[in-house]
Amino acid sequence: MHKPEKESHAKTMKAMYMQIVSELRARILSGELTHGSRISTEFEIAQQYHVSRGTVRQALSELTREGLLERIQGSGTFVRSAALTHGSDMTISTQKNIGVILNQATDELNMKLLRGIEQSVKSRGYQVIFAYSEENEQLLARDIARLQLTTEGLIIFPLSNKSTDNAIARLKHVGFPFVLVDRYMTELDSDYVVSDNVGGGYRATEHLAILGHTRIGFAYSRAGGRQTTSVRDRWEGYRKALSEYQRPYDDSLLFADLLTGSEPDSARFDEILRRPDRPGAIFAVNDWVALEFIKAAARTGVRIPEDVALVGFDDLSYAELLSVPLTTVAQQGIAMGIQAGTLLINRIEKHVLGAAKHIVLPTQLIVRQSCGARLQVLSSPDEEHN
Repeated sequence: MHKPEKESHAKTMKAMYMQIVSELRARILSGELTHGSRISTEFEIAQQYHVSRGTVRQALSELTREGLLERIQGSGTFVRSAALTHGSDMTISTQKNIGVILNQATDELNMKLLRGIEQSVKSRGYQVIFAYSEENEQLLARDIARLQLTTEGLIIFPLSNKSTDNAIARLKHVGFPFVLVDRYMTELDSDYVVSDNVGGGYRATEHLAILGHTRIGFAYSRAGGRQTTSVRDRWEGYRKALSEYQRPYDDSLLFADLLTGSEPDSARFDEILRRPDRPGAIFAVNDWVALEFIKAAARTGVRIPEDVALVGFDDLSYAELLSVPLTTVAQQGIAMGIQAGTLLINRIEKHVLGAAKHIVLPTQLIVRQSCGARLQVLSSPDEEHN
């Protein structure tokens, strides 16, 4: 198993461990699992969540340390009759929860958001119950309805390619506190915390223009089209930089609907790089799209950055480990989670009132080898000898 695959597997297992802990904790605190009741066996829970018994054992041990469960040798695991949380004097009846509905269990940005959210809310006496929508509208609506019953408020990573959402709109209608994260909805004004995607898209494109590229492509995936605000805003930044640096905007240099992930459309990426009129540089909407171009370059004999310069977006952990280290725009995933958690609790506790708050966090261009900047420096004449 390659290192990125190992890291992805480890993060998935960590996510599942946290999900088991959060969901069992919520069932205990809500009274669904009554005091003294016996919970399912390790084997049954492992089957339910599709994880190893070791992962389940760790989750149950965590809940035992919290004082919510007790394990009786030869009998099983039971809900404690006088459960206390985290060694505090706060009883079950006063335990406060917030719900977090993220996008994908294996996505690195989602994990950073969750870390930030947990860091911010636990310090203020709240626990996190989370779920994943997996880009499924029905699943999102179901989780919103379920978590609305057991939490004080919600943090939601919206679905792709949506300008509004009925389930989220209902939360606003009834006044239930929620904060959107990473994306916002153009037809539904609400609290949100996002990255400066316009600025990040601008800086990525500006960098390529400064390096001398005149034909700069913009590539994005089927998973997130231009109705997805993060994608649309990066495209807006791309267009703004082209205009200010007097580069032509050409629809033929927009590469849309690309498949990435476990089943990428390899032939499509190869075809783009084999085009006789291919662009000299490509701004990929995220690092996953950029990775597919690097793999396609290896298949087609195209050199990055000598033949095509490449810039991504996200600065995922593998970006600097690729065969050609990736120039990319870094997001502050953990800080985004911290801000979202803080804003939500301030809404819940009435420290923030009135109009929707829009928090936009700065991004940063990280220059590595894939853009070709290093080549230009190395090929520049030594001015001291002129």
